Amino acid sequence: MTYVIPAEGRQQEIEHMNYVRDWFTQYKVTADSLWINHGEDKALTGMTFSNSLVLGSQGGATQAGGLFMPLMRPIGSTGGIAVRNYDADGGQERIEIHVDGESINFSLGRLEYETANNYWVSQTYYYQMGGVFLKQPNIGTVSRVAPLINFKKDAGLIDIYITVIQVVEGGRAGISGQGPVRIDTELDSVIEYEPLSNSDVRIEFYLTDLKDAEGWWKTLREERIQAGLTESECPITLDQSIKIVSIDPQLTTGIHYRTVRYNVSLQSVATGAE
Repeated sequence: MTYVIPAEGRQQEIEHMNYVRDWFTQYKVTADSLWINHGEDKALTGMTFSNSLVLGSQGGATQAGGLFMPLMRPIGSTGGIAVRNYDADGGQERIEIHVDGESINFSLGRLEYETANNYWVSQTYYYQMGGVFLKQPNIGTVSRVAPLINFKKDAGLIDIYITVIQVVEGGRAGISGQGPVRIDTELDSVIEYEPLSNSDVRIEFYLTDLKDAEGWWKTLREERIQAGLTESECPITLDQSIKIVSIDPQLTTGIHYRTVRYNVSLQSVATGAE
C-alpha cells in the first residue's frame, strides 16, 4: 500500500490537470463566440455564460476497513481560481501601443487556476488575451492556445491584428479549496477602433512574472514565423529586468485592434446540491 497510494494519487492528479486544460480550452472557445457574434447591433452586450469547474482531484484522507489490513485512499489535491489584474506588489499587466510618439494602453487581466498537487507537479493554467497558458515551476510558461494577436505581410507592408481581452472582477474574485465552483462571465463591451498606420510603431506587453514574459516572447516569435516574417523585419525582444516584451516592426505598419471586456465573478457550489 505504501506504493499503491502515491501511484493512484498521481494518476488522479494527472487526469484532473487534463480536465483543467480541456476546461480552459472550452472556456476560450465560448468566450470568443460571444464577441465574434456580437455584431454591430451589440445584441450580445450583457450576455452571461456560466461554467462549472471542480477544484482539486477529489481524493480523500479516509480509511476503509479491509479483511486483514486497512485500505487508504490518496489525499485529494486542492486548487484555487481567481480573477487577477495585479500582482502582489501592485504591478498591472497591460499592453501599450506606441504610434508616432503617442501611446495608448489597455490592462489585460486573467482568469487563473492554480493547483497544489500532492503526487504530481503543480501547475497553473490561465486565460489571458484570448490565449490559454500553462505555467509549471522550474520549467516555465507555454501557450497551449495562442493569444489573439496575428501578423500579416502583404506587398511589403506588415499588418498586426490585436484583440485585447480585458478580464475584470465582476463580483467575488477568488475561491480556493476543493469542490465545484461556478464561473459567470458577462460580455460587457466590444469596441472596434480605427486602424492605425505609421512607420514608427512599437507594441509592448508589460508582465508581472518573468516566466510569463518568456512565454509571451516565445509565443509571439512563433506567430511571427508563421506569418513568414524575419527577425530583421519584425524584431521581438524581451527585457528580463523589467519583464517587457516588445514588437518593433521595421516596415510601414497597420495596427488593427479592438477591445473586449468581460466581467467575471465566482460562486461556490454546494456539493450536496449537485
